[in-house]
Amino acid sequence: MQYQNLSRSAIIVNAIGAGAAVAFSVAALVDPTLAISGSADSPGLDLYAQAYAARAIPLGAALLFSLASRSKRALLPLLTVSGAVQLGDVAIGATQGIPGMMVGGSALALIHLATAGQLALDRSRSAAVAA
Repeated sequence: MQYQNLSRSAIIVNAIGAGAAVAFSVAALVDPTLAISGSADSPGLDLYAQAYAARAIPLGAALLFSLASRSKRALLPLLTVSGAVQLGDVAIGATQGIPGMMVGGSALALIHLATAGQLALDRSRSAAVAA
């Protein structure tokens, strides 16, 4: 299904968000203390950065690819999953006292889920018109 009403600005904002998540996860691989304050010798710090990157890089790459591709077929589920993952980051940030994770995750969740909601509305309207 093509999403005719997805604005260029929505594509750009979501691409910036996905790119930022990928860039931050790569930066955290290089220096895990960017993700969580603590000493570089903390035993779980490297594991956390690697686990974060293991999901952020492929998910962000898939979302970027879908945003850039002509066919937007996978965009609705990718935006929904990306938004849900960011909500998970917000919850982790809240329980661990990491303000950047809460703020960044909230912003990205809002962007991805609002766009997914718009796409879902467009799809239901298109289905209603076709019926």
